[in-house]
Amino acid sequence: MVRSAHVVGAGIAGLATAAALAGQGWTVRVFERSPDLRATGGGIGITPNGMRALDAIGVGDAVRARAVVQREGGVRAPGGRWIARSELGFVERRYGESIRALPRLELVRALAEAVGPGAIRYGSGAEPVDPGGADRPAAIRVDGALLESDLVVAADGIRSAARRAMHPRHPGLRATGSVSWRCVVPADGLAPVAAETWGPGLRLSILPLPDGRVHFSALARTTGGRRPVRTGAGPGPLFGHWHDPIPQLLARAAAEPLFFDEIEEIAVPVEGFADGRAVLVGDAAHPMTPNVGSANLALEDAVELAHAIGRAGSWERLRAGLAVYDGSRRARTSRLGALSRWMGRFAELSSPVAVAARNAGVWIGGFLPEAVSRRSMDAMVRWSPPPVR
Repeated sequence: MVRSAHVVGAGIAGLATAAALAGQGWTVRVFERSPDLRATGGGIGITPNGMRALDAIGVGDAVRARAVVQREGGVRAPGGRWIARSELGFVERRYGESIRALPRLELVRALAEAVGPGAIRYGSGAEPVDPGGADRPAAIRVDGALLESDLVVAADGIRSAARRAMHPRHPGLRATGSVSWRCVVPADGLAPVAAETWGPGLRLSILPLPDGRVHFSALARTTGGRRPVRTGAGPGPLFGHWHDPIPQLLARAAAEPLFFDEIEEIAVPVEGFADGRAVLVGDAAHPMTPNVGSANLALEDAVELAHAIGRAGSWERLRAGLAVYDGSRRARTSRLGALSRWMGRFAELSSPVAVAARNAGVWIGGFLPEAVSRRSMDAMVRWSPPPVR
């Protein structure tokens, strides 16, 4: 076995996996349907687990140079009152690394640089043909041509064709009853602070970025609220009367790309991330609600997969390594998918009584942020790469 891999998708999961496998001596080619390098969604926060994964891949310092450290955070009410507020130095003290933020496209660029431009083929969508096995390579179809390799990495996103082919009877995705708008705008004169603001069935997060920019993400429940949400009108009618600088951010979004998504998640976890010589990573493997840092989990996927199969020179060792990856990643992402669902439901409560009880609980907990949030935060970010063999 020559250790060749075809990666389907040049997003965070695909590029990170390609870079990690190339670092283990694999010959890697990445196929991306889009005509060039791109990333939707604006900004992204990298938590300590994600930074450790990036260090393992070899791009940690490149990302640090493109990012800013988040120094404080908290939760606010729509009128501006702080429900809970904390300096975030405890994150570095507890986990050995800070929370950093940067434009999502800059993270993708850093990963693409690690892969190398000659290994990425843009404007070429790949379709699964055969997952392969002991007696045959894996195969994909690209622009009408059949391409074979020792491994196919499916990083083709939340609507993964590879996942459907691997699990044809799986129920697929389900709607969560929430929608989101995301945008990056200039921060001139605003001095934004990292925070979430929670209203009845609504929340808006602010994430300062480098170079005088700021990311916001506005999320709304479309079911169970006191009034219908008109998604076509954008976030302005729902959030425009909230505290500063939210009205200013929304006004500036008119001149910037605004990304809209109906939030979906996997209906039930799939029964396996690997089949033959094909393997799922990132959103292709575990689509979940955006509350526990799914991009950071994709970076973990890349590192653990490369560690498990990096030295596999035969089918037997490849199969054993894929089984290790599947067991480890499926267990962790299933737990965090459930945690993310619970966190979203808590933050998006809509009845007046439930909102009052939620805010009071967070306010009380705000005095002891480390003690109150330690268990859930540990579950999310206390991950380290497997030891080097």
